[in-house]
Amino acid sequence: MTERYSRSAIEGFGAEQQKRLSEATVFVAGCGGLGSAALQYMAAAGIGTLIIADHDKVSLSNLQRQVLYTTDQIGMPKAECAAARLAAINPEIEIVAHTMAVDGDNFARLAALADMVVDCTDNYPVRGMLSKMCKAHGKPFIYASAEEMGGQVALFTPSCGVYYHELFASTPQQKPAVGVMSPMPGIIGSIEAAEAIKYLSGTGQTLEGRLLIVDMRELSFRIFDL
Repeated sequence: MTERYSRSAIEGFGAEQQKRLSEATVFVAGCGGLGSAALQYMAAAGIGTLIIADHDKVSLSNLQRQVLYTTDQIGMPKAECAAARLAAINPEIEIVAHTMAVDGDNFARLAALADMVVDCTDNYPVRGMLSKMCKAHGKPFIYASAEEMGGQVALFTPSCGVYYHELFASTPQQKPAVGVMSPMPGIIGSIEAAEAIKYLSGTGQTLEGRLLIVDMRELSFRIFDL
């Protein structure tokens, strides 16, 4: 392992696992609160190619939780700002940024290039569409959400037999505006990054076929089999 990744060497993770990460391509939908944490840790860990898509621009209200951005970037496209920051973190990986909405046509094209899809959106219909496309293309799909003082993470794969859109078929079509404690997306996004790294490198036990529910009000972590 190179000096950059030398501190990644732990039990069960060595040069072969690092090589697997370097050869992997991950499509990350959304560069907001969840994406701010997930993207930085996936880039730092050395995932070879990160494809990111977000049509939004940085706003002042984002900065309370979206720590990928700075005040002087307000009004700039998130995907472009994120790509620049990730390249500064790790210039050895490839970052492909798309300043566009994630819809069926766009996603089908981007998903075909990726080994895994990581959901960092906050939009129920888009999340459901991502899940459907992942199942159709046989792609592993990491789902996550963070609201108020809680969050959820799950990993769906072809071997699970069920995906997000089948479990949460009654999810509302329009998400109401909800606040979130500023560290919460960072906690959940970091777990997403850890799950992606474990799954792609073949290290440790993942959340495949399981749902993690985090409640920071009572500081509890619960896992349910799906």
